[in-house]
Amino acid sequence: MAKRLKGLMTAMVVLLLACSVLAACSKNDANDSNATASSDNAASNTETASNTSGNTEAGDQAACDKPVELSMFVDATWYPFQEWAGDIPEAITKATCVKPVVTVATDDKQLALMVASGNLPDLVVSFNFKLMSDAKLSLPYNEIFPKYAPDVKFDPVKEFVNTVSDGNYYAIRNDFSTEAEWKANPYAHMMTAGLAMRKDILDELGNPQIKSLDDLNKVFTEVKAKHPDMTPLILNPNWQRPYFDAQFGAQGGFVDKDGKLMYYLRTPEVEKSMLYMNSLYRNGFITSENYAYKNESETEQMMLNGKGFAYTWTYSGADRMNADAKGKYKFVQLAEPLSPEASIVSTGTGGLGVYVTKNNKDVEASVRLLKYMFTDAGWKLGEWGFEGKDWTWNDAGYPEFNYDPNDLEYIKKRGIYWWGVPWETGVGMALGTYKKGSETTRQGEQYDKIITFNPAIGMVNPDTDSPESIIRTNIDNMVRTEVTKVYLAKSEEEAKKAYDEMVKKAEKIGIDKLDAWATSQYGPYKEKYDSLTK
Repeated sequence: MAKRLKGLMTAMVVLLLACSVLAACSKNDANDSNATASSDNAASNTETASNTSGNTEAGDQAACDKPVELSMFVDATWYPFQEWAGDIPEAITKATCVKPVVTVATDDKQLALMVASGNLPDLVVSFNFKLMSDAKLSLPYNEIFPKYAPDVKFDPVKEFVNTVSDGNYYAIRNDFSTEAEWKANPYAHMMTAGLAMRKDILDELGNPQIKSLDDLNKVFTEVKAKHPDMTPLILNPNWQRPYFDAQFGAQGGFVDKDGKLMYYLRTPEVEKSMLYMNSLYRNGFITSENYAYKNESETEQMMLNGKGFAYTWTYSGADRMNADAKGKYKFVQLAEPLSPEASIVSTGTGGLGVYVTKNNKDVEASVRLLKYMFTDAGWKLGEWGFEGKDWTWNDAGYPEFNYDPNDLEYIKKRGIYWWGVPWETGVGMALGTYKKGSETTRQGEQYDKIITFNPAIGMVNPDTDSPESIIRTNIDNMVRTEVTKVYLAKSEEEAKKAYDEMVKKAEKIGIDKLDAWATSQYGPYKEKYDSLTK
């Protein structure tokens, strides 16, 4: 994730986002020669596996009388498809002679129980990279692809960010693209957090300039005065602070400070972002009840019912609410960053991985499916549908759809999009959201300018149940419990005291040990990454 992955269902992660799983580069000033690409040229930029002759179009594979059935467990309770059905999955089966038999997780403990019992299916689709990247559970891609598909060559950076301590990589996770791929695709804008606002209210206020957080506060003040029954700002429960983090240059997870890593909590940028959130509450722009909301459908419905002016979500929030509002209201994105300090560091290394388990009964067929889905033709078929019928390629370098990609009923009926997601790249996901003049694209074009890459940070991830993992988990749980004391403090002094208390508790838990461990891991990763990207 998600992008559209995190976007349509907001599955992560974060994603994981928390400004830490983002992947993009500054592409806004790309010249025409870089921006122009045929569909074939774009494939070389976006496909994960290259040199895959013989499997580049659905139907190239010789027809088979009986496809190989492979059991596939999707470790995501929110996944909208419960079976391999629809004309798009059927076309993939025709191209590969493989038919996955799908089971979707009913809870987040199911995969761990399957692992413990040894009852794993042929394929596992999961975000749990640490669990599944284990030679006792999964077969290494660097062994099975050379054996069954020796013509497939993965990008060295993608191999690197997926390689674990035993020297193997057990997946090429989705939603990751190299910096070179992003630069080669100027119409691909990575997903960032965003702020959507009611256009009719902005018009009523005379469309005031919003170039800074102070400007935004003034608008909230006016909304509160003129519409006392309306909440100036509603926070999506999955996207409460990321938008404001970006304005202060705050990051989640580990942060590079002069070549050393430190956990985010003690960074001055995060402190500023948290204290700003408190000011929003003290000024009456958000309500205390907002922090009790757990379901983003609830908060979106509040916006659609006219109870809020602005809404934190993703960069596609305005377009998605416009689709759901069906003309009742019009929403626009606050597209430009609001501070000279605004920045985002992409530390993401990918999301969903497709793992070939050691229980797999037909490894050759599994690799055949993976090989096809990692090609440009494969993931485009799964994610966008049939070229010419469902979408056409604009010579500038992006797809143009003949259907509404936000129409979930249509997508479910066709089996489109979601069966492309497990193998998509970050660029692939982003290209599917490009639409000239859309609110999503307006923000994407602006935020590309403030994004930098450092996936080496994302590779620093302690093993499950290790001392470092326990420390990090305990800190995260503590912050989750204590941070509302900062947000809901009655004064700035009280908010600062609550923040300082969190830092003290993190120090008692062992944040210094965590930082020291992370720094020791980071150096070799950063050196290797830099050598691959020179």
